[in-house]
Amino acid sequence: MTRRILSLWLPLWPIERHQKQQPSPSRSGLALYAPERGRLLVTAADPIALRLGICHGMPLAQARAMQPELHVAQAEPATDQAALEALTLWCQWLSPLTATDGADGVWVETTGCDHLFGGEDQMAEHLLTRLAKAGYSARIAIADTAAIAAAVARSSHRSITLIPPRGQESVLRELPLASLRLEPETLATLRRLGLVRVGQLLDMPRAPLARRFGQALPDRLDQAMGRLPEPLSFRTAPQAFRASGTLVEPISTAPAIARALENLVAELAGTLSRRGHGARQLQVQCMRGDGTLQSLQIGLSNASADPVRLNRLLAERIETIEPGFGIEAFTLSATETAPLDAPTTRDWLTPTTDPAGLPALLERLGGRVGIQRLSRLHDGASQFPECEQAYTGCERVQGMAEHFSVGPHGPRPARLLPAPASITVTASWPDGAPKAFCWRRATHTIRGLIGPERVWSDWWHDPQGACARDYWVAETAEGERFWLCVAHDGTGPAKGRAVWFLHGVF
Repeated sequence: MTRRILSLWLPLWPIERHQKQQPSPSRSGLALYAPERGRLLVTAADPIALRLGICHGMPLAQARAMQPELHVAQAEPATDQAALEALTLWCQWLSPLTATDGADGVWVETTGCDHLFGGEDQMAEHLLTRLAKAGYSARIAIADTAAIAAAVARSSHRSITLIPPRGQESVLRELPLASLRLEPETLATLRRLGLVRVGQLLDMPRAPLARRFGQALPDRLDQAMGRLPEPLSFRTAPQAFRASGTLVEPISTAPAIARALENLVAELAGTLSRRGHGARQLQVQCMRGDGTLQSLQIGLSNASADPVRLNRLLAERIETIEPGFGIEAFTLSATETAPLDAPTTRDWLTPTTDPAGLPALLERLGGRVGIQRLSRLHDGASQFPECEQAYTGCERVQGMAEHFSVGPHGPRPARLLPAPASITVTASWPDGAPKAFCWRRATHTIRGLIGPERVWSDWWHDPQGACARDYWVAETAEGERFWLCVAHDGTGPAKGRAVWFLHGVF
């Protein structure tokens, strides 16, 4: 059986992907740019901008001079490549062998697969229709070799081109030299010699070509003709862990749903354990009798293949399932997994005797109220007490990031005020420390002081203009303990002129 390769070319891939994310239409044209060697160059342009003469590699200043109302946006090549990788995996409904072709193309080995779609023309038309519905322009060519298929897809003006088996030589002769993807220096030299078509190279002796341009040029011709194999790096879809079950009769009660899910959990946990993986996210899909699908998603703080743990988490969410007229089938999927032997970071709040205690607690809280409603404290970049810690959202809660101590410090109050509150010092010790002060219309007499503890501010953004604070633990005659501080420029507070604050209560 002759090998057949489908080449899918997406000429406007970055532009159309950007337009899908930001669908605001532009009547004056759209161009993407990227910095290169100290200049901003156009990397892609939509059809309107192309008709105005704006092309790839043009300086952005020149493009704006040609069209002052041109809409521009910065290119995202890494995101475009990641999306192309996802598209490559999506194309595996055609064939299990797919590979990326540069930054705007996909190769699909369709050997023996075309009969499933009624022939190569129907297969290509089906792919083109699905891409058009998604909003992407494409050209397709099918040939015996990857090189000739990609060259024809990029050179032909037709949306679908089918090259018959062993018919690549006649087509290859009429193609321009640029379709072979030669090195720019080699291509420029060939053009200076008056060679513009591939057929001109095929008619020349191979030995002089190899001596003049190296062996890469004859090898490229042989790959296009099928005489030399061209390796393709085929992509593999992520491993799917899934368990499904169909019921004899529809069920609608919570105990029956729990028993059905227990069987699927046992099957899924066994598969995960054999592969050395654990689930990080579970998805339950319930097919109801009226044909509708209901989904339920559970998140875990660390990978687990323990059926008892998974069943407990699912049992707490069964009450959210609406069975309707009854559920006929279930599908349980581990949508995100991780190796079980991978080291997990232990949270600083978790006791060393029970490293799984906090993750289990977070899973149950996330299952009941939602992981997006949870928050936690993490260390900030400032040494000032009110900025030492800050709340973070569900990403840090679910990620269980490791806690790093900011370093040793003195005692901290149980209640910290949002900001230091000004106090009036009514009496002072000889060294300038307060002996009595008034706060909130109450006078407090200090019986003892512990300190000072000097804390330096963030010199790059200090709203009060001070670069240091001295903190004291003050105990009053009534037994109350307050956290007092004084701000200064780093040389120490000025006696008689220092401004004191109260920052916390022990």
